[in-house]
Amino acid sequence: MNKKKDEELIILRKFYSEIKYKIVKENEAPDFILADENNNPFGVEITRYFDTPTSGRFNNIPNYTEQLINSEFVHKQDIGILTVGEIVKVDDNGNEISSPDTGVLRELPQSIERINALKNVVAEKNRKCVQQYDNSMPIDLLIYDEGDLIAGLEVQRKQILDYLHKQENANTIVSPFRKIILLIEDPDNGTIKILLKS
Repeated sequence: MNKKKDEELIILRKFYSEIKYKIVKENEAPDFILADENNNPFGVEITRYFDTPTSGRFNNIPNYTEQLINSEFVHKQDIGILTVGEIVKVDDNGNEISSPDTGVLRELPQSIERINALKNVVAEKNRKCVQQYDNSMPIDLLIYDEGDLIAGLEVQRKQILDYLHKQENANTIVSPFRKIILLIEDPDNGTIKILLKS
């Protein structure tokens, strides 16, 4: 199994337990064919959420941070978005402590921009579902976020989670997918599971 498939399998098992769902086939479109407890097959498409293409590049380009710091490489779309500078640490009393470390800074997107990025992920996958998947069986969409969606200030985190929980309760998303599941890695609370469509 290649690295991408290994990562997808880890994400898959965060929602579809090995005890209840056996893998019938590792696929490409969708990523996995599973069978439920009654042996009914269904597909699962796995995708990752990134708040911006820049976040995706941090995840997908090996050693991108080090390359930026060493002025070796910057993707053309990141010019003007990312800034390399000295990291300033603050102690418990609020005093700045100069640090010899260098880091990469960027402005975090606002709540509405993050929600729109999520909507774009769903819209793109909806198009792919209609055009490329065998729709003879139900297919679920599993969206995985390592924390981009709720990163930053507590007020943003609360706004975004409130919006997502309202969407979960309303269950009004129109999609060819049977279910749309959002998994968010929260450093304080573990994996948050939200059914955007059930």
